[in-house]
Amino acid sequence: MIRRVITRIGLALLLFGAAGALAYPVWFGTYYNIDLGTYRVYDRQDGFQAITDIALSPAAAPLDVVLTGRSDGPPPADDAVTTITLVINDADGTLAAEVIDLVPRPDDLDPDPAAGARLYAELPPVAPVGTGGHDFIFGEGGRSEIPLAFVDMTLTAAVAEPAPRIAPASYALMGVGLLLIVASRRRGRRPRAPAGASGRSDDGRVETSNIGRRVPLDRAPDKPKRRWGRGGGD
Repeated sequence: MIRRVITRIGLALLLFGAAGALAYPVWFGTYYNIDLGTYRVYDRQDGFQAITDIALSPAAAPLDVVLTGRSDGPPPADDAVTTITLVINDADGTLAAEVIDLVPRPDDLDPDPAAGARLYAELPPVAPVGTGGHDFIFGEGGRSEIPLAFVDMTLTAAVAEPAPRIAPASYALMGVGLLLIVASRRRGRRPRAPAGASGRSDDGRVETSNIGRRVPLDRAPDKPKRRWGRGGGD
């Protein structure tokens, strides 16, 4: 009974430790956002620019692509849209192809008419990501209702890792749980009986105990029975 309780406690601690080390980053969003750089992909003088040979690896997935910029000229209407295209290529081929809507930022409460309206677009996370150089090729879309002054692309890698404060406690719980499980297994083993203590004699017969019987352990040999009649004694 005690062995089973110790085993269950050990399994519980092992599961809690694994949950803290592995599942905690997913449940509570302990992600480390790594900024991979900001690139100018459009300006008024040179137009669209292809950003080539950006070194990435599978550890960068999911890859967040955010576009920010400014409009050229007077503030556009609230429902105005300018579309651009983006194709992401790696060594194996096309990784993603998107048509992006650049729209005025809704949180631009104090726009500067001289600088133009703030523009914003966020792409769906790109995953998986290959290894090696990646090319980001931009072009014009089907709508150009907002004249563009410039557009920048920011790449961010969202890497999920255990929080530094959670990992040591999780590993400690896993270690204690594993020790309890091993200790309970060792305690549950029964020692083997020594040779000759199995309850059998050397000739294979089972030895029985005389406890509870009114029979002396060392009985004297029986006397010969008296015979009567002819040939009998006395």
